[in-house]
Amino acid sequence: MSISNSEDKKKIILNAAADIVKEEGVAKLTLEAVAKKAGLSKGGLLYHYSSKEALIIGMVQDWTYRYFKSIETIVENNTKSGVGNWTSAYIKASFSDLNLDKRLSSALLVAMFTNPSLLEEYKKEYDILLGKLMNDGVDPINVTIIRLAIDGMWFSEIFGLGSLDTNLKNNFINKLNNMIKEEE
Repeated sequence: MSISNSEDKKKIILNAAADIVKEEGVAKLTLEAVAKKAGLSKGGLLYHYSSKEALIIGMVQDWTYRYFKSIETIVENNTKSGVGNWTSAYIKASFSDLNLDKRLSSALLVAMFTNPSLLEEYKKEYDILLGKLMNDGVDPINVTIIRLAIDGMWFSEIFGLGSLDTNLKNNFINKLNNMIKEEE
């Protein structure tokens, strides 16, 4: 497969890196492994990411941007205005693209284990989102329960702990959404 676009190559590299972390663990994330998985030479990888740290920064920045942008897009496309728009979008974004969530999780795990200061950008975006959630017209206790439930679900998915079957996961999501509807 011939890839001419630099941005496409970067996405392939970032996806390969996330796949390695998800499938083999953080310790297996090497430039050689990522280049091989992405179908590039190590030199081709280094053209886009000059070091392992640059690759990890790229992972965190890209997946952080995509995740928070998906929440904003859901809010922008919501035809219903009022109570719970941000909270509802947070729930939807957190469960609508589990592949994105797993890739973001992989990026955050790598950063946490290799250079925790790389998480600062994610923390800033998360704090901005928290401000929007807490001022969304939903009881702050319900927002906190929803947020911690989603964080717990992420943790469960990342580490494969107590995975939920599809029916239970759907009921879980419905329960979270009902907590918003109680406020309307």
